Parts: sequence; structure tokens; C-alpha cells
Amino acid sequence: MALTVFLPPFYLDGTPETYILRNGDTNACSGPSDISFRSLKRIGGSDFYRIDVYRGELTLSSDEPPLDVVCKIGFGRKAKDRVSHEASMYTGKLSHLQGECIPHCHGYFEGGTDEGPTGCIVLAYCGEPIKEMLGYLPDKFKIGIVHALVGIHDAGLNHLDLTAGNILDYNGRPMIIDFEDSEDHECGRQIDIEIGAPGPSAIMEIGCPELYQFFLDLKIWTPAFIRYIDNYWPIKFAFDARTLAMTAPSHWSQEEALKEANRVIVEHVKTYYPAEYDHWRASFSELIKLLSLSQ
Repeated sequence: MALTVFLPPFYLDGTPETYILRNGDTNACSGPSDISFRSLKRIGGSDFYRIDVYRGELTLSSDEPPLDVVCKIGFGRKAKDRVSHEASMYTGKLSHLQGECIPHCHGYFEGGTDEGPTGCIVLAYCGEPIKEMLGYLPDKFKIGIVHALVGIHDAGLNHLDLTAGNILDYNGRPMIIDFEDSEDHECGRQIDIEIGAPGPSAIMEIGCPELYQFFLDLKIWTPAFIRYIDNYWPIKFAFDARTLAMTAPSHWSQEEALKEANRVIVEHVKTYYPAEYDHWRASFSELIKLLSLSQ
């Protein structure tokens, strides 16, 4: 199968570029013998290699309307190898995730140009990169990202370039892109990822450095520690004011220690678990009352 690529001038005073490339993976795409991509605009690229990303139309047949796609094309051996590697991820380990949390791949094509070996991957257009900071995304969108990244890791890949620019908003659904740097990975994840739950206190508790760091940046967890007096204690101490009070300095009275434990725990719950705030406050108030009566 041949793909004819029509690109606008790379420089303002240049001329349009046309390339004919051949399918580099016969399993990546099926359809007519000759198809074409016509760029509408350049939407990105690399600062280190001649890798250009264009949005445009993929024409599979004169009888069908063109498809809205993205063409990522690498010029020169290093750029071509990076695009080829990414294509192999789409059509290999991640093939079952196409259309779910990564774009559908229409094929990988390669050939020679004046700049040397050239390769391009054609993907379905799936929206624009997110604009918000990761920690301020809506919870529903965060849940989608969590499912996507867990799926990618379960498929045996470390992404290694998880930035906001590589997360697309596809009608409210996240799509992960840019697998140029991805590597084979046997994920050591040891826990289920739950939004709104206390986070792991260290990488070893989750077992996967990439997921641990990215989910911290995504702010899907509540704090793993609670501050009491001048120290931070594991969040498990926040479930019992008496246990937390036992960590107070020896010169504190039991009543002082318990009141301060009650205060910091209630404040913690108010901040991170507002739906449970009234219940916790009532429980601690009753506990303080009972202890006062027993003295």
C-alpha cells in the first residue's frame, strides 16, 4: 500500500512538499492499495529531531469522505526510528487499547526523501492537549487518566513522557499519545488505584515509580501523613485520636494531647473528606466529653 503525503512548505518562502511512502507493517492497516494524506496545518514537532506533526485529511477512497487524522512524520534515520518505534507500540502491545485510551492507528509508512530515511504514522485525530494543570482536572477526567495509564502499564509499557501535552481531551475522555520514549515494562503495581483515598507513603507501597510520581502530580490521593504538633505521622494515626495523642511530648497532659489530636484530625477531615466532616466532629466531641467525665 502506498501513502501519498501532501505537506505545506516547511518555511514561509518554501514550496509544498509531496512524498510517496510505503506501508511498513502489513498488519497495521487494511484497505485500498493507494491512499493520501493532505495536511491542513502543522500542529507540533520535535526540537531535537526533524519530526513534524500535521493535522489533515486521510482519503481512503473517492467514494468515502476523508478522515480527520494526524500524521507524525520523521525525517532522517534517528527521527524515523523514533516514529517507527512509536508505531510498533500502537500496533503491538497497545493494539487492544486503540480507540479506548489511545488513538486508532491507520498505519505506519516509510520510504526515502531528500533528508534520508523517512517514516510516518497516521492516527485518528482525538482532540487537543489538556490546558489545565494536572492537579486541577475534573475528577471524572482524572479517573479516565488513571484507567488509561493502568491499562498501558498492564500492557507492558512505561510511557516515560507523561506530560499534559501528551494527554488529549477527546470529548471529555482522555487519550494518551506520544510513545516515542516508551519502554517494555513489567509493572510492579501492588495496590488498586483509588481516587480520594490516602496515598502511599513511599514508592515501594505502590511498586511502580512512573505511576507513583504521575498520580502524585495528578493529585488523586489525599495526604499519606497528618501533622500533629511538630511531626508528621502516617495517616493511620488519624483514625483514632487517642492513638495520635500518645505521640505527644511527655510534658503534655493527656487532656491537652487529646484535644490537639481531636483538633488536627477534625481539620484534616474537613479539608480532605468534607462529606464525613459532621460525623467525625460529632464523634470526637463525644469522645472528649466522655474522657472529661472519667477524670
